[in-house]
Amino acid sequence: MSSLSNFLRPGDARFDDGRDIDYRPVQRSEIEPALRLILASGNGPASDEQVLDFLAFALHRGIDVNAIWVALRNGQILWALLPVVSPGRTMLMFSPTRLTNKTPLRVIRQLSNEVGNHWKNRGVDLAQLLIDPHDEPVIRAYCSCGFEQLAELVYLQRTVGRNINAPIVPDGYSLATYTEENHREFGQTILRSYENSLDCPGLNGLRDIDDIMAGHKASGEFDPNRWYLLYQHANPIAVLLLSRSPHADGVELVYLGLAPQARGRGISDLLMHLAMASVSADGRMQLSLAVDARNERAMKLYFRHGMQRVGSRMALIRDLRDRATTSVLP
Repeated sequence: MSSLSNFLRPGDARFDDGRDIDYRPVQRSEIEPALRLILASGNGPASDEQVLDFLAFALHRGIDVNAIWVALRNGQILWALLPVVSPGRTMLMFSPTRLTNKTPLRVIRQLSNEVGNHWKNRGVDLAQLLIDPHDEPVIRAYCSCGFEQLAELVYLQRTVGRNINAPIVPDGYSLATYTEENHREFGQTILRSYENSLDCPGLNGLRDIDDIMAGHKASGEFDPNRWYLLYQHANPIAVLLLSRSPHADGVELVYLGLAPQARGRGISDLLMHLAMASVSADGRMQLSLAVDARNERAMKLYFRHGMQRVGSRMALIRDLRDRATTSVLP
């Protein structure tokens, strides 16, 4: 497809694992068919338009499609993975979601091992996948490769009106935005908010706070004036982290968390009101977020503030530090 040629450039050198299948970084001529496989649906491989749309998305988000890895037999791509490495020593992998009889389970295992080893040796600790919950065969395949089901993430969104006033902070409370001076307090409050939390508890203990905050800062366009820390007297008790969505008229609620002593007092409602006022003041129209489907308390909060479900994904995770990512037998 000549129309894609300007987006692509040569990949890395080839290697062979000694079997009938090669596992290696993609070559230039293979990027287009690899993307057709990754973006395929039940109707078959992705169309030209879908591939071009993804390439435009990748260009805007700084995603390097030359980072794709492929598994091939006799030149035919059997499986492909596009790892996107983020600050905080994590990577999200774009994966095909349709299994065929041409895709042996060992191919998925071996390719995910090769990609995991490659990035593990470059300082990545965690690999993640986001798969449609209905794509159960692929979810089971990855779970057999050392991935674990972290949570079903429900994506919520609402339109935010103009001229929403910021909430009045009650006496005894105060708000601060992020600075280098209160970086430590933000981190400590985030960690305390994890206590007895129902929001992706499987992540607890897998990352240190510096990696967590680096990951949050990398979500969209970081603006320290959109990160809020709520104090009761001199004690930080809650955080609200917002980020502008690049190339879209929206803001993402990256994280909202309360220390245990702050719960049950209406503070979450105060912070949601603050989030919508911040979106309104920024001249944007949409507020979006993702939440663990099992977190009923958070779901009720967000629905109470007009958020509506727009989709969901099953989040799978693999800790590359303490799991063997070696070759497996067929």
